[in-house]
Amino acid sequence: MPNMVTLQGEEDNFFLTLKERLERIEIDTDSPDGVHILCWHSGPAVECDLVIRPSTSNPYPCEVHCELVLHDMYVPSGSGEWGPKEIEHQVSWLNNPVGKRPQGEPRYWIHVRDVVDMISVLFSNLPNGVIDVSGRRCWSHEAMSSELEMLFKRVKAAESKTFQLENLKIFEPKTEPTVSPTRPNLSPLHSACQKVGLNGWHPLVPFRVGLMESIAHQLL
Repeated sequence: MPNMVTLQGEEDNFFLTLKERLERIEIDTDSPDGVHILCWHSGPAVECDLVIRPSTSNPYPCEVHCELVLHDMYVPSGSGEWGPKEIEHQVSWLNNPVGKRPQGEPRYWIHVRDVVDMISVLFSNLPNGVIDVSGRRCWSHEAMSSELEMLFKRVKAAESKTFQLENLKIFEPKTEPTVSPTRPNLSPLHSACQKVGLNGWHPLVPFRVGLMESIAHQLL
């Protein structure tokens, strides 16, 4: 695996998470040599080997070897321009339930950690073309909200030392929405992951863990 990349982009939460992940495996992220990676959601385009962008942005206006398009990614510390903000809005509302509860859409949620773990391996043998990235499982907005509310109540009960039996009950919401949006085609990503020695595309961060991290980042 190459140990040098040029990592470029706005230094937001996604960029910093990717930078930290690469540096943790001793990748120099500020080298003039090696793979040129650009985290981009708007603004001027530059020539690079790998561009990473959210699905809500315009297509990258410059020819690149590989374009990773991220769908429904959430960053517990704040998604910014990189993904939907429904989780953040729900936590804010639970913490201060004024007005109507925020609404949202079914999502193929994917944790930023799964994304940067994949990128930290994939850049060593980049696939060609546009590669879509998302979670494999669709969560209805109602199921996500119910899961988040259950976890929020547990956190508050722990804080106030008012744990009751209902706080410990196993909670398994029905996640599949009545009508699911079409999932991005993950076959190219799955194949690309296999070519770099991974067991295909299999996100590992449990959604419940990611939601707890999201609660922690907003409450702490």
